[in-house]
Amino acid sequence: MNDITFSTSSDLYNMILGGLIALTFNQVNGKVNYHSVSETIFLAKWLRRIQKQKLYPRTVAKEIDSFLNLYTLKGRSANLATSFHQIYKEFQLVNYIKKQYNESAKTRFELAMKELNKGGWHTSLPITHNPRTDKPYRPQNKREIFTTKWYWKNTFDAQGNLTKSFSIFIVSQPQQVIDCLYLHGFILVKGLSSKDDEGNNYFQFILFPDNKCNGEVAIPTKFLN
Repeated sequence: MNDITFSTSSDLYNMILGGLIALTFNQVNGKVNYHSVSETIFLAKWLRRIQKQKLYPRTVAKEIDSFLNLYTLKGRSANLATSFHQIYKEFQLVNYIKKQYNESAKTRFELAMKELNKGGWHTSLPITHNPRTDKPYRPQNKREIFTTKWYWKNTFDAQGNLTKSFSIFIVSQPQQVIDCLYLHGFILVKGLSSKDDEGNNYFQFILFPDNKCNGEVAIPTKFLN
């Protein structure tokens, strides 16, 4: 989903669901095979049809254009079905997590970090590192979660509400962290990833107040299958 910006509008959800239903119906009836190229060609034609016939509200015009531009750019390798399924999973995730939590965002975040600590993760929130004078930060642990003072400052208010978007950085494969924070009411959005000379993998994830997020959502294991 690097080419399409995620949106939580119900109109977009209805469009995505409509495309997947149309695709599945034609596959079941043998008109479209299950190869990604065939799926992409079908969805591109379907998008052009709904655009021409104005079958969906103007609120999704930008997303339709984005999908069609992606198809124009990448052609049969655009993997439109993959993008449709990704957005569908993101909607499932957002709708499922809308339940109310008794604890504040700060309390829930701290509980998640404690659970991860017990699971062998080291947390440095924030790290004591000056990017102007110190060498690039290198983790002392193979499984670490950290953030900088710049991101961490004023992240939570006196009532424990998350007041701004902020980033955490994960060393090692992040799925366990994604799952744990999800269970405590947080949706993570993927940021940058990198690898240093020592072989450490770094993954950036962004948390947003009230999960009003923009970008590619990190899908918890619960929704991957």
